Amino acid sequence: MNRQKRILSIVTVALIAGTALLLAKVPQKLGPPGVKATPVPGDTRWHIDLPENVLGLASTNHPLDGKALEMLPKDTSFAERYYYLPGSVPIVSSVVLMGTDRTSIHKAQYCLTGEGMQIKQMTRETVHMDQPQPYDLPVIKIVGQYSGEINGRPATISLVYVYWYVTDGQLSNDQSGFERMWSMAKQLVLRGVLQRWAYVRFYSMCETGQEEATYEQIKKLIVASVPQFQLTPKPSNAAMPAQR
Repeated sequence: MNRQKRILSIVTVALIAGTALLLAKVPQKLGPPGVKATPVPGDTRWHIDLPENVLGLASTNHPLDGKALEMLPKDTSFAERYYYLPGSVPIVSSVVLMGTDRTSIHKAQYCLTGEGMQIKQMTRETVHMDQPQPYDLPVIKIVGQYSGEINGRPATISLVYVYWYVTDGQLSNDQSGFERMWSMAKQLVLRGVLQRWAYVRFYSMCETGQEEATYEQIKKLIVASVPQFQLTPKPSNAAMPAQR
């Protein structure tokens, strides 16, 4: 098993390096996103609309702070919204949309561990969706735990973090990034198109022992909100001619 992991790691690194070379050498055009986004005049970033009204919950937009914005490539687009559940901490929803620089899309575990979170569980799951037609949305579910001072007192809290990747016509919950890199490389070679991937996430903090209940709340929000801003998959009748 360890030998297989080493081989996969070597192949993944080689593919990433090869894709980077293609990005530098192959003439390319940027493909359409898999989420609703519109160009902002005079800016390299696009505007992304996350739905305000979902399940009757109050919600607020949360702009990215200046320091975090500086860390992202200049043509990376970003949106984040807090949804407030009665008597509970909010669920955060956000989208990071790459431009020509693919480094804006990365593995969630890097950021989480960098912020002091211990990852207790990471699994590939599906969330059953009803719109735009019934399908299973592939996601990655992370359960993490943080121990430290909260409001000046020692405490331990859990995090439930659900994310996936989406581009025009394609969804991925591949943790390694191999699937996305392979797809990007193929599209660059065959069509001269750089796929425009987005990283979508939903997460919330909770008390230890409440992880599964929190996951169920997140899934409900995903089912209700994602069809309002995600374009992939397209409606099953999108390509059908109008009936007379």
